[in-house]
Amino acid sequence: MRFQSISSRWQKMNPQIKQCLLTTIGGKSVTRRAGCVLSEFVFPASFILKKEPFKAYRMLSYLITAWSALWLWRKVPQSDCCITVSDYFCDIVPAMVLKRNKRTDKWIAWIHHKELQPSQRPGNRMINTITWWIQEWSFRKIARYADCAMVLDSSAGDEVAFRLGELGMPADRIKRMRNGIDLAAIRDVPESEKVVDAVMIGVRPNKGLHDIVPVWTEVQRRCPGTTLRLMGGITGVGALKKSINAAGLSDLIEFVGEPNSFLPLNVFVKLIKECRIMFAPSHEEGWGIAHCEAMACGLPVVAYDLPVYNRVYGESIVKAPCFEVASMAAKLCELLENAQKFEHFVVLGGETCQKYDWDMIAANELKLLANLCMNDFKGYQ
Repeated sequence: MRFQSISSRWQKMNPQIKQCLLTTIGGKSVTRRAGCVLSEFVFPASFILKKEPFKAYRMLSYLITAWSALWLWRKVPQSDCCITVSDYFCDIVPAMVLKRNKRTDKWIAWIHHKELQPSQRPGNRMINTITWWIQEWSFRKIARYADCAMVLDSSAGDEVAFRLGELGMPADRIKRMRNGIDLAAIRDVPESEKVVDAVMIGVRPNKGLHDIVPVWTEVQRRCPGTTLRLMGGITGVGALKKSINAAGLSDLIEFVGEPNSFLPLNVFVKLIKECRIMFAPSHEEGWGIAHCEAMACGLPVVAYDLPVYNRVYGESIVKAPCFEVASMAAKLCELLENAQKFEHFVVLGGETCQKYDWDMIAANELKLLANLCMNDFKGYQ
């Protein structure tokens, strides 16, 4: 989504810059639904299947995509610059192949966060260990081969920059980037009647999936009848619904949209604006775009006190001590019941989100791209 937000604005700012999207069939489908109109070169993610049969298959599809770069690179258009939008190895391997074979002159690697140690991360320990080692491999390749690594301008980005430095990447090749929101489009969506007390956007283990039931059980003890909406990419729906039913919360927690489905921005924003506050129990964050979107929609945000928020959002969100269920529930209830405090954070959030508009961010990154590639991008020399 960051890529689509940035690249679409580059097309308007300077149509002379030719962009080509390297992706898979699934990636093409997602970016098309998000409004991407770039020409694309599609790498395979399967030899036979046209649809992912089950989620565990995804690792195999990543391997197929990475392997295909070893023989498809000759067909990829020559470019001045290749941008990888994640640190997944299925993005890193093609970039390395293109760079080594002089199919691209420069490689810019976007990195969004550094994973916690497997023992500190919620979810399956074995899977966490595998993904941690895969990311470590990617960091080593980026440090060695990338011309520029762009990390978030946050404490999460500081951790990535430090690790890349440890791996030998010079500091002048590590740049900072910001995330943003489409502020104008969000404001164009009319205000809605508030029909739900709280919304959680993005429901995954590292985003606090396992905190939902214990927190909402405590919320009911303090403020009976408080409702919650779950939306924006939900994993483990079946198991989560069983936990919610077992806790007697099924009438108070609703699911919106199909798991991992893409909602048009106007629909997404309308669903947020129907809620009063955002419940954000993430255990790890690189930035928190959804938090900014919620604030732009007029919702105060209640989150665990992760270090990443201090530089990005400061005191504009309500913070509970990390992973203390009772404290999180207390902060949520206090905000719902205290009109003065509620309005205070609505105002602060509205002021903060104005600093993170995609138009401004895209313009800044186009200048960086021009400087790195040393091309005569008209107006961006």
